[in-house]
Amino acid sequence: MQTYAKREVVKSLMKELAVADASEIIRDSLVTEILCKVSDFSDEVKHFEEKYGKQFAEFNTEYETNEEDFEKYDDLMEWEFAQQGKTYWESKLKEAKSVL
Repeated sequence: MQTYAKREVVKSLMKELAVADASEIIRDSLVTEILCKVSDFSDEVKHFEEKYGKQFAEFNTEYETNEEDFEKYDDLMEWEFAQQGKTYWESKLKEAKSVL
């Protein structure tokens, strides 16, 4: 009887939320999670762009031509990771939207 009651509660909630089926919830959840990742990485990229007043490629080029600076190197590595993460999750978002 508990299983039946749980199903009825879920059906009722889905009806109230105007959700057609469980796969719609899964799709929405996946897209939301991907958007969160894109947002997190975008925020980090923006932080470094504002800190240094330039885009990653320009900062990287300048770093390579100047004397070694450990603080800037650490920032460079974090910025590169954030840039790659942002690009990766943006591609996954496009992929998800094309199949969902």
